Amino acid sequence: MNKLSITRMTLRGGLAILACMITSLGYAKDLILAENQPPEHILVQSEQMMSGRLADLSKGALKLDIRVNGQLGDESKAWASIKAGTLDMARVNLATLSKDLPSVKLLSLPYLFRSRDHMWNVLDGDFGQRIISEAEKNGAIVLTYYDSGTRSFYSNKRAIRSVADFKGLRIRVQDSPVNKELISSLGGTPVVLPYDKVADAFRDGTIDAAENNTPSYVSTGHYKLAKYYSLDEHSSVPEVLVISRSAWGKLSPAEQTALRAAAKESATYMRKLWAESETQSLAKAKKEGVVVTEKSQIAMEGIESYAVKLYSKFITDSKDLETIVNILRQK
Repeated sequence: MNKLSITRMTLRGGLAILACMITSLGYAKDLILAENQPPEHILVQSEQMMSGRLADLSKGALKLDIRVNGQLGDESKAWASIKAGTLDMARVNLATLSKDLPSVKLLSLPYLFRSRDHMWNVLDGDFGQRIISEAEKNGAIVLTYYDSGTRSFYSNKRAIRSVADFKGLRIRVQDSPVNKELISSLGGTPVVLPYDKVADAFRDGTIDAAENNTPSYVSTGHYKLAKYYSLDEHSSVPEVLVISRSAWGKLSPAEQTALRAAAKESATYMRKLWAESETQSLAKAKKEGVVVTEKSQIAMEGIESYAVKLYSKFITDSKDLETIVNILRQK
């Protein structure tokens, strides 16, 4: 045997040993997750919890790389990248998907859910499967949902306890046709402006009221400017954690199972943190003089009747209207 043959055999043997070493070491697959919230946010804390559980459940095969503070762009850009298959994972509000997922538009209807439990039951049922199917057609796999709280009205003029209390109020709303129509039908004036301009709008008298979830109402300092907070819970659209179909297809069945399990555990953890945050925020607001009107103190039937009248105006498809009726009837 000549020296060249020996050298080739030695090289092949060395490559084989190196391949075995790489397999045994089990180098982790990095999954990049786009997140626009800062590190201290409850969502990021929950994703960090998921990262740890994913490492355990996958036995080190999967690693989550969380890019916070919108490093990879806003939620719309993250969703576009998921669809294109150029981003592994993203956490976005479900409303971000409304242009591509027809079913999501239905979730934006006011007073659709009676409670948080009602919403989770709907998402865990047939309607939730419809969302999952529509997401897959757009190149995304739904892993889990995170809580986003419920939006309620707050005012610097008076507590909102009935339809009559909306009359004459200039209310900041999100730029949604159904939201603007609802406020107008209730006797108020809808005002669309960026959320970061709400505090100044209260100060200069541009608006008399606004709406958001309790933690946001307190963390932004709006509770100092609008001391009446009415827990009507008119809107609840959750966050969604998705992975691109491209990234999903590169995972083994065992890795897919591990990722789903870790995501589900993080959602349970997140809902616990969110509930605690709501309780603490409401307690702080009350302590500092905010007048809180509980849902049981609000004439909800009178207000909700206006919302229901709008459903048929904005939802023209008969099957979608049937879906809405089924959601309203679901326990």
